[in-house]
Parts: sequence; C-alpha cells; structure tokens
Amino acid sequence: MSLRRYFMLLTVITLLAWGLRLGMTAWFVGLTAPPDPRDGLDQLDYDLFAYRMSIGEGYTLDDGTPSARRAPGTSLLLLPVYLLCGRCYLAAHLWMTALSAATCAVGAELVRRTWGFSVALGTAVALAVHPGLTYYAMFLWSEAPFTFFAALGTWLTVRSLEASPHRNRWSLAAGLTWGFAILLRPQVVLMGPIAIVIWWWSADRRRSLFVPILVQLVVACAVTLPWVARNAIVMHMPCLATLVGGHTFWGAHNPVTFTNPQVRGDWVGLSHMDSPSRQWPAGELEQEAAAWKYAWEDIRAHLPLLPQLMVAKVWRLLSPFENTPNRMLFWAYAGAWMLTLPGLVFGCRELLKREPLLAGTIAVQLTATLACVILFYGGGRFRHVHEPLLVAVSAIGVQRMFRHATIPARLCVPTTNPTLISTT
Repeated sequence: MSLRRYFMLLTVITLLAWGLRLGMTAWFVGLTAPPDPRDGLDQLDYDLFAYRMSIGEGYTLDDGTPSARRAPGTSLLLLPVYLLCGRCYLAAHLWMTALSAATCAVGAELVRRTWGFSVALGTAVALAVHPGLTYYAMFLWSEAPFTFFAALGTWLTVRSLEASPHRNRWSLAAGLTWGFAILLRPQVVLMGPIAIVIWWWSADRRRSLFVPILVQLVVACAVTLPWVARNAIVMHMPCLATLVGGHTFWGAHNPVTFTNPQVRGDWVGLSHMDSPSRQWPAGELEQEAAAWKYAWEDIRAHLPLLPQLMVAKVWRLLSPFENTPNRMLFWAYAGAWMLTLPGLVFGCRELLKREPLLAGTIAVQLTATLACVILFYGGGRFRHVHEPLLVAVSAIGVQRMFRHATIPARLCVPTTNPTLISTT
C-alpha cells in the first residue's frame, strides 16, 4: 500500500467516524439541544463560561461573580465557536465530534511508522466505533477534547525524543499540547514528576532526553501560567481550579463511599451525604477549604477501611463492568474492554522491544492516571481518555498473535534436505 492510499483511507475512516458521532448525537441528545443537567453538571459550567467570555463578561458566573471552579480548557475550546456563531449548540457539537473523530487519525499515526499501514488503519477503525470515544463525543464534556490532545501530545512527544534535526520544534509543539491538556484536566500535572523519574532511570539515554523533556515541561508550565496568575489576582488563590478538587476529594472519601459496597471506590454528590451538622459555606474558596477539611475528618474516622477503599478505586478503573444504569452502554463498554485486553497482553511486550520511547510516554500517562485514581476515585471514564493508546497497543498485539499463529503451519512442512536424513 502506498502512503497516499493510506492517507486517503485514513481520511475516509475519520470522516465516517465523524458522521457516526454526529448521528449518535442527533439521535440520543439532539444537535441543537442545550446541555441537559441529567447528562452531567460539568458541561453546564463549560458552556456558561464559554458564553460569558464570548460576550466580554470574562470567566464569570451568571451574576458576574468571577469563578475558577472549573479548569478553563473546555470553555476555551468552545470560545472560538461561540465568538463566530453565537451560543450555537449545533456548531459546538460539530466541533466536539470533529475533535473526537480526529483522534482516530492520531491513534493510527502512533503506530504507522513501526508497525505498518494495516495496524494503523485497524487502530483507526477500532477507535472510530469504540464506545469509550463515541459516547463522550455526544456531550460538551472535557473527555473528547482531552482524549484528542493527550493522543496528539503522545505522538509529538515521541517525535521530540527521537534524534532528529527538528527535535526542538517537536518539543515546543508537544509542550504546547500538554499545557493545554493541563487546562482541560489539571491532573495531567502528575505526569511531570513521573516523567522526571522515568528519565532518571533511563541512564543510557539520560543525556539525550534531557533537553526535549525540559523544553516540554517549561512550555507546558508557561501555557498554564496566565490562568494561574489570573486566579492569584482575581480569586486570591494561585491554582488551576478551586472548588472541583476539594469537592471531588470529599465526594470520594465520606461515610457513604467507605461503608456502602455499591459506591465504594466511586464518587457521590453532596445530596447523598447525611451531614446536617456540617455547614456548607457560600464562597468558592470557603467551600473548597470545607470540603478538604470534611474529607480528612471522614478519612480519619474510617481509617481501617481505607485499604479496602483503595482497592475498590483501582478495581473500578480496570473493571469492564461500569457503574451505569444504561444497560446498552454497560455491555458496550464491557465488550470493548474485553476485546482490547488480549491484544494488550501481547502488545505491551512488543511495544517495549521495538518502540521504548512510545512505551515510556504511555507509561507516564497511565501511571499518572493511576495516581489520580488512588488520590480521588476510580471509574471507567479515567480509562476511556486513554483508549487511543490502549487500542493502538492492542492492535500491535493482535498483529503479533496473527504473525506467530502462522509459524506452526510452516514448521509442519516436510523437509527434503538430505543432510537431515539419518543414515543409520
């Protein structure tokens, strides 16, 4: 297959993936429908902040109060759409589904150079129909754009770590991509220390990897600096987000999640907590401080149950059976994950042997996600944002399985070499 034909097929797959996402959005959500609070409260904030910025009111609530309760990445992605089209949900869904579809092409490019066109196109097809990507593309959540930027950042990072005359350009592009990924999901900052640890262990390549990794870390920090500075001035707290961190931590560590097996390791909202004696203040910073305080009180009160809670968090991350009342989605997620796992087993070894830079970049992300799960709570949504990486590795493993499956047939062919015939 020629490179031109490959890119033509990849373009067709990406466009079909976009069409599938648009069709699902039209059928299940509505292309022009506003965000529904029953589908998650996150998208209400993302939509609101993008709209408020588009009309010149800044990152504020409806009443004009400055806020930083959500990281700004998703709203910043919606901002150009709202500036051009107004608060047009059709345009917003076209944009979000396009980002999700483009992830299929990025996932294919992760493996094309080393494993060829067939593995790359197989990866793109799997990502085009994967429920972990198609579902989130229907909403104005952070999952779809973050998945795209994480996959793109992975590809750019691998290119930057290779010895090439354009290494600095790749490093700069990778740093910009990871910086915006942090604005989409602040837990990406956990990748920094993990990347440094892996770099330190790579004694044989430590010198050659130092500059590109440093450039990416510096550029990523520079991308997030204006937002942190804004919060230091406006919110009087230099941070990436205010309320969401403490609120999530308390939602994951409270008497309900410690004692109820049905939600152990998951997250519950304030409405599920029976705590009439605890006051919930009005301001964002005050609510953040109260949430952290109450969470630590509950952890100390249930300390013997903490190991059991940690195991439950990791299980929810890895389990194919997710906590959703939608049975069709339940079985779609389970089937997709169980189909991916066998290829992962064989693909990881092949990846380490032939593409250690890609393996290391993926390992940094998965380790950071595991650390985030242990700190907060577990769930399939944290795994789904890495589906391009997981599916790509699984496609590598499938190719290896098929390649080795042909070996016994060749070994069964009788030999006619006379030197192998015994003369005794």
